[in-house]
Amino acid sequence: MIAAKLLEQIPLFSETSLEDLELVARHTDELVCGKGSYLFREGDKAESLYVLLSGLVQMTARGPEGQQTVIEILYPGDTFILAAVITGKRFLMTAEVVKSARVLRISGTKLIELIRHGGDFGLRMLATLSTQYRSMVRQVKNQRLRTTSQRVAAFLLDLAYDQGRGEHRIPLPHHKKLLAALLRMSQEGLSRTFTALRQEG
Repeated sequence: MIAAKLLEQIPLFSETSLEDLELVARHTDELVCGKGSYLFREGDKAESLYVLLSGLVQMTARGPEGQQTVIEILYPGDTFILAAVITGKRFLMTAEVVKSARVLRISGTKLIELIRHGGDFGLRMLATLSTQYRSMVRQVKNQRLRTTSQRVAAFLLDLAYDQGRGEHRIPLPHHKKLLAALLRMSQEGLSRTFTALRQEG
């Protein structure tokens, strides 16, 4: 069990009543995970919601021939995977820690109880689902409608916005190998694209 105050710092629970926070806190564990550990695997039943407090987690899926593809990179503050937890389905992706992480594991049953109570909590859940859906649609559009250079440029612009930076140097949150996998490129192709974008200013 964790302190309700910790949950209150998470956007999903920021306006939740103290009574409800304490209910969720009683059914929440904090996990300390080393690089290379798995929170869950594709096909596991979604019984808990996970919240990343620190570190990095990559979400991957396997193709019909067993090839692994990076679908999304999760950063501190991200929740995953809410839709599967609410519907009681199985996870469609595997969550692997790629940088030592602290993670909250929250009982899906208790979350569903809160939603059934109605009120603002259910609306915040709906807003979170909508945000995650829009993010996935944006990723699909990036892959289908943009060139390689445009995908890299869009990623850097999003990164600069998230970091609140206006300068020309943007620190990458993870190594190039992971970024290349996320953008469906080779590491060499990513390096060439960085060079081309740098030359264009």
